[in-house]
Amino acid sequence: MIYRRQPTGWTDDPVLRGSYERAARAAYPDFTHRRIQRQRNGPVRVYTATVPVAGYAHRKAVAEFDSRWPGHPRLFADGPTDSPHRYPARGRTELCVWYPGDLFTRRWVPTDGLLVLFAMISEHLFKEAWWRANGVWLGDEAPHGRPGSDGLDVPEEQP
Repeated sequence: MIYRRQPTGWTDDPVLRGSYERAARAAYPDFTHRRIQRQRNGPVRVYTATVPVAGYAHRKAVAEFDSRWPGHPRLFADGPTDSPHRYPARGRTELCVWYPGDLFTRRWVPTDGLLVLFAMISEHLFKEAWWRANGVWLGDEAPHGRPGSDGLDVPEEQP
Protein backbone atom coordinates (compact mmCIF):
# COMPACT_ATOMS: atom_id res chain seq x y z
CA MET A 1 0.00 0.00 0.00
CA ILE A 2 1.27 3.49 -0.86
CA TYR A 3 0.83 6.20 1.72
CA ARG A 4 0.77 9.78 0.54
CA ARG A 5 1.62 12.63 2.80
CA GLN A 6 -1.26 15.07 3.23
CA PRO A 7 -0.53 18.60 2.01
CA THR A 8 0.42 20.87 4.91
CA GLY A 9 -0.22 24.14 3.10
CA TRP A 10 -1.05 25.64 -0.26
CA THR A 11 2.54 25.19 -1.48
CA ASP A 12 2.17 21.41 -1.04
CA ASP A 13 -1.27 21.21 -2.68
CA PRO A 14 -0.72 20.87 -6.46
CA VAL A 15 -4.31 21.83 -7.39
CA LEU A 16 -4.44 24.96 -5.24
CA ARG A 17 -0.88 25.94 -6.08
CA GLY A 18 -1.66 25.48 -9.79
CA SER A 19 -4.65 27.82 -9.63
CA TYR A 20 -2.58 30.48 -7.84
CA GLU A 21 0.23 30.13 -10.39
CA ARG A 22 -2.14 30.29 -13.40
CA ALA A 23 -3.67 33.55 -12.21
CA ALA A 24 -0.25 35.16 -11.68
CA ARG A 25 1.10 33.82 -14.98
CA ALA A 26 -1.85 35.40 -16.83
CA ALA A 27 -1.02 38.82 -15.33
CA TYR A 28 2.79 38.61 -15.49
CA PRO A 29 4.10 37.10 -18.76
CA ASP A 30 7.58 36.44 -17.34
CA PHE A 31 6.23 34.82 -14.15
CA THR A 32 8.39 31.86 -13.14
CA HIS A 33 8.38 29.25 -10.43
CA ARG A 34 11.14 27.02 -9.20
CA ARG A 35 11.59 24.75 -6.23
CA ILE A 36 14.93 24.76 -4.49
CA GLN A 37 16.20 22.58 -1.70
CA ARG A 38 17.95 24.39 1.12
CA GLN A 39 20.35 22.21 3.07
CA ARG A 40 19.10 23.04 6.54
CA ASN A 41 15.56 24.24 5.99
CA GLY A 42 14.18 22.00 3.28
CA PRO A 43 12.24 22.97 0.16
CA VAL A 44 11.55 26.58 -0.81
CA ARG A 45 9.28 27.68 -3.64
CA VAL A 46 10.57 30.77 -5.43
CA TYR A 47 8.27 32.89 -7.60
CA THR A 48 9.63 35.68 -9.78
CA ALA A 49 7.89 38.27 -11.95
CA THR A 50 8.53 41.71 -13.37
CA VAL A 51 6.00 44.04 -11.77
CA PRO A 52 4.95 47.50 -12.90
CA VAL A 53 5.72 50.43 -10.63
CA ALA A 54 3.38 53.28 -11.64
CA GLY A 55 5.42 56.19 -12.96
CA TYR A 56 8.74 54.42 -12.37
CA ALA A 57 10.77 51.60 -13.92
CA HIS A 58 9.41 48.06 -13.74
CA ARG A 59 11.13 45.86 -11.16
CA LYS A 60 11.91 42.16 -10.80
CA ALA A 61 10.11 40.89 -7.68
CA VAL A 62 10.78 37.62 -5.87
CA ALA A 63 8.60 35.81 -3.34
CA GLU A 64 10.14 32.88 -1.46
CA PHE A 65 7.97 30.40 0.42
CA ASP A 66 9.59 28.11 2.95
CA SER A 67 7.48 24.94 3.12
CA ARG A 68 7.43 25.20 6.92
CA TRP A 69 5.68 28.62 6.79
CA PRO A 70 3.67 28.85 3.54
CA GLY A 71 1.75 31.88 4.82
CA HIS A 72 4.85 33.99 5.45
CA PRO A 73 6.72 34.72 2.22
CA ARG A 74 10.05 36.51 2.12
CA LEU A 75 9.88 39.28 -0.48
CA PHE A 76 12.70 40.85 -2.48
CA ALA A 77 13.10 43.16 -5.48
CA ASP A 78 15.91 44.44 -7.65
CA GLY A 79 16.83 48.09 -8.00
CA PRO A 80 17.49 50.68 -5.28
CA THR A 81 17.40 49.33 -1.75
CA ASP A 82 17.34 52.50 0.34
CA SER A 83 13.97 52.48 2.09
CA PRO A 84 12.62 52.76 5.62
CA HIS A 85 10.70 49.55 4.92
CA ARG A 86 13.48 47.06 4.20
CA TYR A 87 15.90 45.11 6.31
CA PRO A 88 19.02 43.07 5.62
CA ALA A 89 18.52 39.38 4.94
CA ARG A 90 21.39 37.09 3.92
CA GLY A 91 23.20 39.63 1.79
CA ARG A 92 20.00 41.08 0.28
CA THR A 93 17.40 43.52 1.51
CA GLU A 94 13.98 42.09 2.28
CA LEU A 95 10.83 44.11 1.66
CA CYS A 96 8.70 44.92 4.68
CA VAL A 97 5.32 45.11 2.93
CA TRP A 98 3.18 44.59 6.04
CA TYR A 99 3.68 44.33 9.76
CA PRO A 100 3.70 40.66 10.82
CA GLY A 101 1.35 41.42 13.72
CA ASP A 102 -1.26 43.11 11.49
CA LEU A 103 -4.76 41.74 11.20
CA PHE A 104 -5.38 39.44 8.23
CA THR A 105 -7.23 42.28 6.49
CA ARG A 106 -4.02 44.37 6.39
CA ARG A 107 -1.55 41.74 5.16
CA TRP A 108 -1.28 38.96 2.64
CA VAL A 109 -2.74 35.56 3.48
CA PRO A 110 -2.46 32.44 1.29
CA THR A 111 -6.12 32.53 0.21
CA ASP A 112 -5.38 35.89 -1.48
CA GLY A 113 -3.25 34.03 -4.02
CA LEU A 114 -0.04 34.99 -5.80
CA LEU A 115 -1.69 37.60 -8.02
CA VAL A 116 -2.61 39.71 -4.97
CA LEU A 117 0.83 39.17 -3.43
CA PHE A 118 2.65 40.50 -6.50
CA ALA A 119 0.22 43.44 -6.68
CA MET A 120 1.09 44.24 -3.04
CA ILE A 121 4.79 44.11 -3.91
CA SER A 122 4.18 46.48 -6.85
CA GLU A 123 2.36 48.95 -4.58
CA HIS A 124 5.14 48.75 -2.00
CA LEU A 125 7.80 49.42 -4.64
CA PHE A 126 5.82 52.47 -5.78
CA LYS A 127 5.78 53.78 -2.19
CA GLU A 128 9.54 53.22 -1.94
CA ALA A 129 10.18 55.07 -5.21
CA TRP A 130 7.93 57.92 -4.11
CA TRP A 131 9.72 58.09 -0.75
CA ARG A 132 13.12 58.25 -2.47
CA ALA A 133 11.91 61.05 -4.80
CA ASN A 134 9.85 63.07 -2.31
CA GLY A 135 10.93 62.09 1.21
CA VAL A 136 7.38 61.10 2.18
CA TRP A 137 6.04 57.58 2.77
CA LEU A 138 2.56 57.18 1.32
CA GLY A 139 0.16 55.26 3.54
CA ASP A 140 0.26 53.77 7.00
CA GLU A 141 3.48 52.78 8.71
CA ALA A 142 3.98 50.32 11.54
CA PRO A 143 6.77 50.64 14.09
CA HIS A 144 9.91 48.80 13.02
CA GLY A 145 12.12 46.87 15.34
CA ARG A 146 15.26 44.95 14.56
CA PRO A 147 14.93 41.92 12.31
CA GLY A 148 14.49 38.72 14.32
CA SER A 149 16.20 35.45 13.59
CA ASP A 150 13.02 34.26 11.88
CA GLY A 151 13.04 37.21 9.49
CA LEU A 152 10.16 38.99 11.22
CA ASP A 153 10.36 42.35 12.93
CA VAL A 154 10.97 42.13 16.66
CA PRO A 155 9.95 45.17 18.71
CA GLU A 156 12.82 47.10 20.23
CA GLU A 157 13.21 46.63 23.95
CA GLN A 158 11.84 49.47 26.03
CA PRO A 159 14.35 51.24 28.32
